[in-house]
Amino acid sequence: MENVKPETKTLTVFMFTTFIVLMLILNPTFMVLTSYASPTVKTEKSVYGEGEALSVSGTATPNIDVTIQLFDPLGRRKAIAQAEVSKEGLWGKASIYTFTREDLSGRWIVKVYDTVLEEWAETSFMVDVTPPTIKVFLEPEKKVYGNETITIVVSSNEKLSSVTMTVVPAKTTPQKLFISKINQTKWIGICKIKPEFEGKTTIKIQAKDEVGNLVKTEKSFMVDVTPPKVVITEIPAKTEDATITVKGTVSEPVPEVEILVPGLPPVKAKVDKEKLTWKTEVTLKTTGHNVVKAYVKDEAGNIGEDLKVVYYVGPLETIKTEIETLKESIKKDITSVKESVNMLGTLLIIAVILSIIAAAFSVTAVITIVRRIVLK
Repeated sequence: MENVKPETKTLTVFMFTTFIVLMLILNPTFMVLTSYASPTVKTEKSVYGEGEALSVSGTATPNIDVTIQLFDPLGRRKAIAQAEVSKEGLWGKASIYTFTREDLSGRWIVKVYDTVLEEWAETSFMVDVTPPTIKVFLEPEKKVYGNETITIVVSSNEKLSSVTMTVVPAKTTPQKLFISKINQTKWIGICKIKPEFEGKTTIKIQAKDEVGNLVKTEKSFMVDVTPPKVVITEIPAKTEDATITVKGTVSEPVPEVEILVPGLPPVKAKVDKEKLTWKTEVTLKTTGHNVVKAYVKDEAGNIGEDLKVVYYVGPLETIKTEIETLKESIKKDITSVKESVNMLGTLLIIAVILSIIAAAFSVTAVITIVRRIVLK
């Protein structure tokens, strides 16, 4: 180096500097190699649900195209795309994949490859395309509901963001129910049964989890707000026998009809479900008027009633009645005797008068005869 002239050194430095400047001007990639780190990639969200599209962005070597690849939890590639990197080293790609119900839920990975740096960058995110599992039950739990208020309870295996309930009656338009959130996995709705709900009524339910996965289900039940009609068809109006037979009909195939009499325990009459008739015996204990009630309640709690009055003439009452009858008979006999005596007295008086009249006529006749004899 000692033999190198100063002019030569200066020329060499100048040429090297010029080469570097030209490289920076003509090949920006050369500059990137000295100023950019490894590529990066990120997602817009940490969790994606059904129907949502994946968009990604990041940094890489300026003015190149990066390759983007998407892998599911089993490592299967689900999408591949390219994105152009700006001169500032930024890139982005929208909607490279839309998640469906058929995709796997779990941790997914998106990767990006920088062809200049020959490096991969990756990031992971969660996919949840599994709808929540919900259970629906009614309180109280019954086969048939009447005029009452029921509570619809929805419980889920995961947190829910929203729940809607719509009641679809048999004879009127659908109506949305008032919803209350008990906690993140339990919601309730209140439904007041109305007459127009008669028949089959359905509650339609929609629930979304925090990601937006939607589940739909429904719960149906029967509504009966019409009271059953029970009629007492045969019963004595008056009886001297304490045990009476009561017969009747009912409009619904209920298991039994109760016969209620004040002071007596209920008597149950089994219903013939084909003929819808019933029959039983009741033993009365109270003389006089007895109110006999036929009472029936159907599955929905609707009540039907019919009333009849039976007059029970007990043993003492029978004796009293016979005595009263005898008294009336004696009174009639005495009256008859009195009338007969009165009539007899009248006849005797008439007979006496007639006798007197007859005697008078006889005396007159004798006098007349005597006068004729004397004159002769």
